[in-house]
Amino acid sequence: MFPVLVAGTSADGTALPAFVVARDGVYLRKQTLLGESQTKVDRLAHLPAAEEYVEYVLPKVPADLMARVVGFLRAVYRLRRTEALVLLLWEDGQFAVHVPAQRVSGSSVKFTLAEEELPARARLVGTIHSHGAFGAFASSIDEADEAELDGLHLVVGDLDRRRPSYSAAIAVDGHRFEASLKLVLERPRRLVEPPTNWLERVKLLPPPRPKKWPNGSTQGTSGLLPALGSGRTRPSRSELDSLVEKAGRMADELGYRPSYWLVPVSPPREPGGPSDA
Repeated sequence: MFPVLVAGTSADGTALPAFVVARDGVYLRKQTLLGESQTKVDRLAHLPAAEEYVEYVLPKVPADLMARVVGFLRAVYRLRRTEALVLLLWEDGQFAVHVPAQRVSGSSVKFTLAEEELPARARLVGTIHSHGAFGAFASSIDEADEAELDGLHLVVGDLDRRRPSYSAAIAVDGHRFEASLKLVLERPRRLVEPPTNWLERVKLLPPPRPKKWPNGSTQGTSGLLPALGSGRTRPSRSELDSLVEKAGRMADELGYRPSYWLVPVSPPREPGGPSDA
């Protein structure tokens, strides 16, 4: 086995070749007839392969705590039709939650947290946030946010239904691991209405401003629609699919999650046309 050095430390007396562990990866330092070299390596062929993993050792988030959290998330959705978030804490050997001041919309949550807000003995160990009437899944924005905080991250969805849906993941060092619900939480049977001070911490985000172009004009939803006319008599399904794709990309850039349905309808009947009889 080659010696292992830490980048920036002295290598005097170290036999080469040796591995150098640096902030951006692993390097191989060796001596040849041409001189000493150091090159970055992506894999160490003589070592066995390994896998990323996480072993969850904390208990399940208890049902009574989930009943309070989901009751809060459902109340926010009922009142505002938005998402909401609580922070998951570990305090005195058990789970607790904290509701931070937050600004919400139908597809996003922004919050601020001062260190003095949390109890002195509490540790921040995760988040629980809602998806309103959408299913419980982590969007690309959720995954990026979760990567910033090592911990357990739960999503609660389908709040317009009698039984909400759940998903769970554990983030460690920017890596995200899907977690079994049976391993990390107990589902609540009956939800608890939240205290008033929790709801008072939730404020609506202002609507996004239209994008301004160099000529001073702004782009609204009409900017997605192609000009009609010029010999074009009616739209096609391919054009509709293209517009939906553009709308999805725009929504993702603005931090929204689009939802739509295509429902076939009967064409309008021309005046004086034949009846259905």
